[in-house]
Amino acid sequence: MWREELVHPLFVHFPIALLVIGSILLVLARTSLLIKAKNNLLFSSRLLFVTGSLFSWITVYTGTLADSVVGREICDPTILEDHERYGYYVAILFSVVSVFEIGFNFVKPKLKSSLFRFFRMLSLLLAIGGTVFLGYQAHLGGKLVYQQAAGVHQPSDNCKEFE
Repeated sequence: MWREELVHPLFVHFPIALLVIGSILLVLARTSLLIKAKNNLLFSSRLLFVTGSLFSWITVYTGTLADSVVGREICDPTILEDHERYGYYVAILFSVVSVFEIGFNFVKPKLKSSLFRFFRMLSLLLAIGGTVFLGYQAHLGGKLVYQQAAGVHQPSDNCKEFE
């Protein structure tokens, strides 16, 4: 029952949840909708970004392991290649956001500094863009599993292996 390509689905849902929620919290913190909770929102989003980025790289690695097995079973390998490419995009984007956000925690220049505001806005835009890429990457992963049965065991016609 234990197959190498089954490790990828075990990890793939962690970065999805962590990075999407981290992006939502960052948007709430940056737009100052909840001024009293701003520091808590920033801390939580930064923690989720770092953890989600680590899990995204683990997911990229396990996806590479699954690629060698699944790539031979599917009908349209271009979807697999796009899924892999967007996996790298997501991992890179959120790693950059993590570095920016951790850096903002240690560097506190004047809030009126235009360069500081530019990097804060860039971090927010990268998080939003990364979330869009993450959604498309998840869509491609769903197409691989549900349309092409990637990594899914296909039973024989008479289902003898279940007796």
